[in-house]
Amino acid sequence: MRTINDADVDIRDRELVITRVFDAPPALVYKVWTEPEHIKNWWGPGPFTAPRCEVDLKVGGEYLYVMRSPDGQEFTVAGRYIEIVENQKLVYTDDMFKQADFWKKMIGSKVGPDVDFSTLHLIVMVTFEDQGDTTNFKLVTRFVSNEVRDAMAGMMMAEGWTSSLQKFATELSKI
Repeated sequence: MRTINDADVDIRDRELVITRVFDAPPALVYKVWTEPEHIKNWWGPGPFTAPRCEVDLKVGGEYLYVMRSPDGQEFTVAGRYIEIVENQKLVYTDDMFKQADFWKKMIGSKVGPDVDFSTLHLIVMVTFEDQGDTTNFKLVTRFVSNEVRDAMAGMMMAEGWTSSLQKFATELSKI
């Protein structure tokens, strides 16, 4: 385990696990995590912005975020909600297949030929554990294989997430 940007990062079998404590109750952390007007202010690492954010927060509902780099390149992140326990837990997909060509170009040479980019997705679980005045936040990303996990970690996924969580903490502090 290592610490990056005030968050603990652990790489496990087919998983990337990031934990952090936020100085806010779970209901507020959950609100900032799920409401588009807040997501736009923290989604994406460092200088990236999120000019588009759509959330249909229900089981089977979909989300779509567009992340823009400082040079104007846009990256779409989309998926659907699998499980929702308000203020406690979210489970959703990250449907990488919606940008199959991009991901094939980015990590294709780092993963085996068995990876089907036309169906590639991740499962993400976020928990908000009540600790009184604080929330123990945990983000678990489950990959289809360790090869895909390692290829994406090579793209600094952990650093990107922990940077986003710094912006998330700033957004929390404004409420």
